[in-house]
Amino acid sequence: MGFNLMTVFKNADLQQFGQTAANVVSLAFKTNSKTGARIARAVLDNGTTLIKTVTASGAVMEEVVKLPEITSVLQRNEVIRDLAKNKMTQEQIAAMLDISQATVSNVLRKK
Repeated sequence: MGFNLMTVFKNADLQQFGQTAANVVSLAFKTNSKTGARIARAVLDNGTTLIKTVTASGAVMEEVVKLPEITSVLQRNEVIRDLAKNKMTQEQIAAMLDISQATVSNVLRKK
């Protein structure tokens, strides 16, 4: 099922954070191999990343997750731990941050 990433991220999603389509510097999908769901990522020119989930059947989860600009490994690891505490799976976290699931697992194991 084909999706245009700009139809996943609507103008209202961007406006909610004071942004427009002109502020988007990259868009990407990453598939969750276990569920078939795809994580849509929009990186904005201020470093913020917006995340939405598209299920395997094509349903768009309308909740937008806003990640801060990550400027260090220490900060990335804090975000990983925080997302895990909030019941995100390692696969979801990896797709959101565009890193491997093994990296997420290593961070969570080291606590």
